[in-house]
Amino acid sequence: YIRAILSIIIAIIVFLVTSAEAQTAPVLPSDPYSFPDIVEKVMPTIVTVYSEQTIRVRYQNPGFGFDDDFFRRFFGMPDPSPRSREPQYREYRRQGLGSGVIVTENGYVLTNNHVISEADEIKVKISGDDKEYIAQVVGTDEKSDLAVLKIEPDKPLTAATLGNSDEIRIGEWVLAIGHPFELDHTVTAGIISAKGRNRMGITDYEDFIQTDAAINPGNSGGALINLHGEVIGINTAIASRTGVYSGIGFAIPVNMARIIMDQLIDRGYVSRGYIGVGIQDITPDLAIAFDLDEPSGVLVTRVMPDSPGDKAGLLSGDILLTLDGEILGNGSELRNRVAEKQPGSKISLRILRDGKERNIEVVLTELPGAEKLVEELEETEPQADIGLELSVAEEGLAREYGYSKGLLVDKVEPGSVADKAGILPGDILFEIERKPVGSVAEYERHLAKIYGKKPVLLLIGRGGGMMYLVIKAEE
Repeated sequence: YIRAILSIIIAIIVFLVTSAEAQTAPVLPSDPYSFPDIVEKVMPTIVTVYSEQTIRVRYQNPGFGFDDDFFRRFFGMPDPSPRSREPQYREYRRQGLGSGVIVTENGYVLTNNHVISEADEIKVKISGDDKEYIAQVVGTDEKSDLAVLKIEPDKPLTAATLGNSDEIRIGEWVLAIGHPFELDHTVTAGIISAKGRNRMGITDYEDFIQTDAAINPGNSGGALINLHGEVIGINTAIASRTGVYSGIGFAIPVNMARIIMDQLIDRGYVSRGYIGVGIQDITPDLAIAFDLDEPSGVLVTRVMPDSPGDKAGLLSGDILLTLDGEILGNGSELRNRVAEKQPGSKISLRILRDGKERNIEVVLTELPGAEKLVEELEETEPQADIGLELSVAEEGLAREYGYSKGLLVDKVEPGSVADKAGILPGDILFEIERKPVGSVAEYERHLAKIYGKKPVLLLIGRGGGMMYLVIKAEE
């Protein structure tokens, strides 16, 4: 009887505990793969990239003091031959280490340009294979820091699955796989900390994914992986004061990398679209000057003669709001989107001109090799007050900027608002409040009408480029 009672009590306790656990157990998100499953799937697609470069160093034979005239005479030594005084050269081998991603079964490998730049010999080692393969450079793109290599495998390779980096979300889990500090196939985990990072000064075209997954020297060219086992980025750089991981790493989005990779494989070089305009981000003061609700969009500071932008009717002072229906937040977004387009393609721009919106279609040409897509002019924080001495600029000088007239800045009063705003002697003033100025009297007349009442918009030419400045009166 007692045993029966105890059995009932134990059964009730077990039932209650089980019920409580069922009610309080957290609901975990169901991912298609666990970390080990992801690693097992992706690891064969990540390779080690070894590079060697021959460095030739010039040096002069010091002679250890015995080539001094006094010592030669004292010991009866002959004069040195002219050959012994000639510079000597020594060669040594510099080795580099990085990572790469197999993107095709027949041996194409995607990596960073800086991993193999200037290398005389490149070798690739595949996970689980002791053999090192000699790699040939298919093509490189310094502007995006990407390169494609080709090896000749004995059998079809396991190629990585490339995902869609446009679909990534801040906060989602990612894995970084690479070869930091010569530690083969190291896996680290983290989250996507941010996306769309630009103006980092790492490459010409930047749209980085930021992650806190540990990335160190040797990880460059490796893969950033999502929980579906897809490559969503190519690990490229870190932000660190010590040169090692400090919680911030950057990866090139795979959608950008795919465009570059396909072109390098198809033709060995990258062709980018080109508008032919100088641009500037909209600052809060520029937003006020142009009657904008917020500092968004891209301000056109110059239109190159006979460029696609010129032929489409773009003007200095236009504000670019959208490209193919997508909002433009800053100049970097414009550069990246245009660069992804092929020459000959047509884009639709929504612009703001004289307070009215309109649409303009531009047929892109190819980015000239020696020029930038867009002139990234240094933005100067505008202050206020003028303090300028001006004279009429020579016609030839003004025409270099596409104008028939302008005013040369002869002197800037130290401490004045013009000085604080960054106007320099030698600058050329072309417009005040979107109106051309060709004489000092005309400049003074325009300035007197508005100065002190609202910020004054100036168009300045400097060093072959153009920029807008906003001058505000000191309070």
